[in-house]
Amino acid sequence: MAFKLNLTALSSLTTVSFERSVYRVVVERFKDKVLSTEGNRFFPGRYHLPGEGGILYTSLTKEIALKEIERHATRTMLQGKLVMAKINIRLDKVLDLTQASTLKILGLSKNDLISSDYSITQAISMIAREAGFRGLIVPSATSGGNNLIIFENNLGKGCLIEIDDISLVDRQVDILPQ
Repeated sequence: MAFKLNLTALSSLTTVSFERSVYRVVVERFKDKVLSTEGNRFFPGRYHLPGEGGILYTSLTKEIALKEIERHATRTMLQGKLVMAKINIRLDKVLDLTQASTLKILGLSKNDLISSDYSITQAISMIAREAGFRGLIVPSATSGGNNLIIFENNLGKGCLIEIDDISLVDRQVDILPQ
């Protein structure tokens, strides 16, 4: 699929400020590195290419965070204990890609953002980072909720990413089918 994202259109979009808690679930052995983006270096993601660090994936609700790890984790990972971090966030210059008006300006649809083809979302992420955005609010491909993608290398004065709480996931995680 040929895809063009107009940098001029992206740069001219209205941004939002984001100040609230988000959630991230990791395997218990990584609880001391819950904000680490090192794993991005080994696997491609919806908003990063293999080898790219500094892209932090978070979810706006606990339920979405759990569904995201269930979709991405291996069976072995899901058999172990999981921890959920509640993270306080304060960012400016966030692009909200859940707004129909924003998608229309960019010539995109929600389906473009949740497709199994990551080329569009990776291109959006790259151009957004180059334009200085601090993050993206995006639809979750896992469920009806939303995620916050944070561009760590673009954070500046006044931005906050602070762990509020880390606790064991208190429910039996559904094991993915083989």
